[in-house]
Amino acid sequence: MRLVLTENLKEDMKLAKAIYDNGKILLNKDVKNLYKYKERLLELGINNLYVEDKYSFDIEITPTIKDSTRRRGKKVIENTFKKISDSFLNLDVKELKGVIEEISSELILNDDVLLNLVSLKKTSDYTYEHCLNVSVICISIGKMLGFSQEEIFKLGMGGMLHDTGKALIPEEILNKPDSLTDFEYTIMKNHSELGFEFLQTLDSISPLSRIMVLSHHERVDGSGYPRGTVGNDIHEFAKIAAIADVFDALSSDRVYRDKMPTHKVLEYIMNNTETLFDYQIVKKILPKISFYPNGSEIILSTGERGIIKEQNTGFPTRPIVRIIADAEGNEDIRELDLLKHMNIVISEVIT
Repeated sequence: MRLVLTENLKEDMKLAKAIYDNGKILLNKDVKNLYKYKERLLELGINNLYVEDKYSFDIEITPTIKDSTRRRGKKVIENTFKKISDSFLNLDVKELKGVIEEISSELILNDDVLLNLVSLKKTSDYTYEHCLNVSVICISIGKMLGFSQEEIFKLGMGGMLHDTGKALIPEEILNKPDSLTDFEYTIMKNHSELGFEFLQTLDSISPLSRIMVLSHHERVDGSGYPRGTVGNDIHEFAKIAAIADVFDALSSDRVYRDKMPTHKVLEYIMNNTETLFDYQIVKKILPKISFYPNGSEIILSTGERGIIKEQNTGFPTRPIVRIIADAEGNEDIRELDLLKHMNIVISEVIT
């Protein structure tokens, strides 16, 4: 299978992964004539989808977590936000814990933790999907850093709850499609403290998870908020949450900007180590993240077009590419291992 832009759907493509809308199947796997649904999918905010065609029938894309776990997690987060916005103080975290345990179990068994962090999300579902993804990324980073199972669980919980304070921000500010005014931005920045204060009432949430909620916008050079904490004064869990939060936010389509491809997000994080992000954490996790996820359509420095077929473990920027067209656009199907052709680089990612 491969990932394509919805606007680029063609007649020979069939759906490789079911599309869900509010927990219900919108289009099932193996649906053909996908191009007929293009306009409706775009109206729903579905800008990318996985398809299968003659170029990608044998390309494997292993999800970081199961689709069923993702749907369940998103629903639990949505319910949690609604209870918080209704000032429901006796919040039952049993469901949250169940989802964290399920995600942790799946990731602990998955050796290629961050090889496919691409998750397709509608712009309207951003907040819930974002919290879920940040949790998944935090758990994955914890695994990479050799944390204990108990620490990984607390990381996952903090990631899932990191933006809960947004449930207490006025909707007209939270969902504003335009740039926020200075006053609105000040209110928005309160979400980390609001979430922290709410969770202080819940003894079932670890202090380590709560510090992630409070401090995921702190930056190592002191430029973050709410306290402008510097360097080693920022807890390691909060530093992990900061990386996870930015990684997923920049990888997501928003109403006011398009998503950035994975390699550009990672370049941004690398270029801002020791100013915004912790250098030691970034240094340890980068070799384990795929800069170009399987199924991504790319253009090489030679002008040839291709699809990422598989990864070369330990060399995240040098995957194996399935060429599908030469520089003139003529069909040319063959394999190219970038680890064996160091003079060729990926110049553009289309999806």
